[in-house]
Amino acid sequence: MFIPRHPVVENQFCSYGSSTMTAAAGVGGVLSYAGSVLWLNEDSTNQEPVVYRYDTFASLSDKTVWHSTDMTGSLSATEKVPFGFAMQKVKTGYHQVHPTGFMMPGDLGSSDVVAQPSYSNVGVINGTKPAPLGVAHMGIWDTVHYTCEHTVNVVATAHAMWPGQYLYVVANASAKVTNHATNASDDSENYEDLLDVAVARVVKGASAAKCSANIANTTLYPIRIKLMI
Repeated sequence: MFIPRHPVVENQFCSYGSSTMTAAAGVGGVLSYAGSVLWLNEDSTNQEPVVYRYDTFASLSDKTVWHSTDMTGSLSATEKVPFGFAMQKVKTGYHQVHPTGFMMPGDLGSSDVVAQPSYSNVGVINGTKPAPLGVAHMGIWDTVHYTCEHTVNVVATAHAMWPGQYLYVVANASAKVTNHATNASDDSENYEDLLDVAVARVVKGASAAKCSANIANTTLYPIRIKLMI
């Protein structure tokens, strides 16, 4: 869930980039969730804006480094500046279990983006094509796509969400925002791949119990955030 709570200053409609994801390819597997932090691909051969979530990199070293202490520094070829937040869930089509182009009844009327298959030069499906995606910039939004420092899905009171906190990017498979700004690790989030620049601030928070339930995916409790990108 990622719902606007304030008129959005600017919406940039882009495309979620092509993928060779195989783990859930062709069965409606999720490529990116609504609320994931995105980076804008730099490609001299393509004049259209293409975005990816923050775990989609050519190599592990690409996950570094846009530090808040050096915002005026020059970017290296691998540094990915936060560009915006995904307004929709992006998932693969259903071509492994249904004819290509098939849509599930639950997709009708939803805001999900369904990326259709791409083909090799011999007609073999080798991934997904780029698909149109709304990207959120600025404004105030509600989201359940967040995490905190926790142990076995339990968040301590000191690590809960409260108004005024800065939120950062965790560059793992979820590309969630977190209020944990230091490099560390716990039972489910790899904070060593944390992008050390704030992308949002908390406007309306959540207690430790609510954060725990949200992370455990038992009951989803949204927080309200002000986007800074």
